[in-house]
Amino acid sequence: MRTADLAAPAEEMPAAVIRGARVSYPMPWRDRARHWLWYLPALTLVLSVTLVPMMTAFWIAVHSTHFYDIREFVGLDNFRYLFDRPDFALWAGNSLIYVTATLALALSLGLGSAILLQSASRGSGLFRTVLLLPWTFSLSVAATFWLWLYNPSFGLIPLGMKAVGIQPGLMLGNPNLALLLLIISTAWWSFPHAMVILSAALQSVPKELYEAVAIDGGSAWHSFRHVTLPHVLPTLCSAGLILGIGYLTLVTMIIVLTGGGPLGATTTWSFWIFRETASATNVGPAAVMSIIVLLVNVAMGVAQVKLTSRAKG
Repeated sequence: MRTADLAAPAEEMPAAVIRGARVSYPMPWRDRARHWLWYLPALTLVLSVTLVPMMTAFWIAVHSTHFYDIREFVGLDNFRYLFDRPDFALWAGNSLIYVTATLALALSLGLGSAILLQSASRGSGLFRTVLLLPWTFSLSVAATFWLWLYNPSFGLIPLGMKAVGIQPGLMLGNPNLALLLLIISTAWWSFPHAMVILSAALQSVPKELYEAVAIDGGSAWHSFRHVTLPHVLPTLCSAGLILGIGYLTLVTMIIVLTGGGPLGATTTWSFWIFRETASATNVGPAAVMSIIVLLVNVAMGVAQVKLTSRAKG
């Protein structure tokens, strides 16, 4: 650089140079196009598997159909038809109970199993294998396994109940019991997912915190309440969101165990969508129900983000 350039007065130099700021120039359109080309495959994939089916569902929801042949525009008639059905409240209640109760049971089992794995010294490998075994089964295999356990004639659970003097009744054929048995079966199949995620979160908890609680005379409950739970709470919320969305859209377990019965006691929103799209002539109401499930999933995602940010804060 020349001496004359160094001696140039400050007022002749650009303000950005004086302040030491970075100077940004508009990107040429060719560079911008090349920049977006890198994202084009991912954007195409996301749009094809999310936006296109979603818009298709909205389109079907405002039309009458003959199976999947779209006929005439009906506006909100499919919405009114669905909301006016007397069993819509039953499906909503079944879905709410199924998702929340299964989620509470699966997360409790997952967190408890993860803590046991952390404290186990000998035989932890075998213990971990046994706990992960339900997760290795497909949903149809797991449901068939529990269908055999619940069988009133030769199932192990009814036989055990009879041995202690309790009459099992119809088990899955009992409208007051079927949803509870379905919740237990689903939680047994899915809790290893939460266990694996929470086990990884427990690895990051500093051991010094447990030692400090022990020095202060705290019990195991104090260690869990003030050390373990605050550290794993964000991970617990994330696992809850993943499992909750899965439960809300799950149909295989219901198909194998109860078929939505007895008397609609285990019919959820997603199972009704499956049954309606497979048998109904007009699939418009099923499209409306799928939109409701989508909105509930979005609401669960928003709630999870808020809970996670609050837990981290």
